[in-house]
Amino acid sequence: MLSQLYSALFLLIPIVIGGVLHMFILTYGWLAFLKIPVYPKWFGANKTWHGFIVMPLVTILGVFCAQLIEQSLSLKPLLTPYPAILLGLALGLGYIIFELPNSFIKRRLGVPPGETPQRFRYFFILIDQLDSAFGFILVYYFFIKLHISIAFILLLIFPFVALIIKRLLFILKLKKHYH
Repeated sequence: MLSQLYSALFLLIPIVIGGVLHMFILTYGWLAFLKIPVYPKWFGANKTWHGFIVMPLVTILGVFCAQLIEQSLSLKPLLTPYPAILLGLALGLGYIIFELPNSFIKRRLGVPPGETPQRFRYFFILIDQLDSAFGFILVYYFFIKLHISIAFILLLIFPFVALIIKRLLFILKLKKHYH
């Protein structure tokens, strides 16, 4: 069980690095010309091409870093058999694409982009963390044949990891809200 937890935490490295780098780039206005909403009527103004392009690209770096860690510590090869570019692009896209249904539902409920509804607030905060997790877990399932127990652990720990990272980004003034 402990080795599965370690594997799950290890598999979060590309996502965490990608997410932090994406937020850094977003905060400092780099590539601001990509901040064009994908389809504001359905997803709101915050789902932009910036996320669809930048998150997959910076997740490549996250995969590369995880592969370096894997190789330097002589860990069981989970990620090294796959090209960092391909896996990073897939993870980043999976992360972003799986955020869309949640945004769509919130727009239908009249919730402004970037906001959390007061009614069922904690449910939506949880869904805000889990939606993208389903995306990258699915990518891992197809790429590395992710064991269901590790997928379940990822689903359990990712909301906590995401909230901790978001809190740190908020403290560092790289994020406006920490939920």
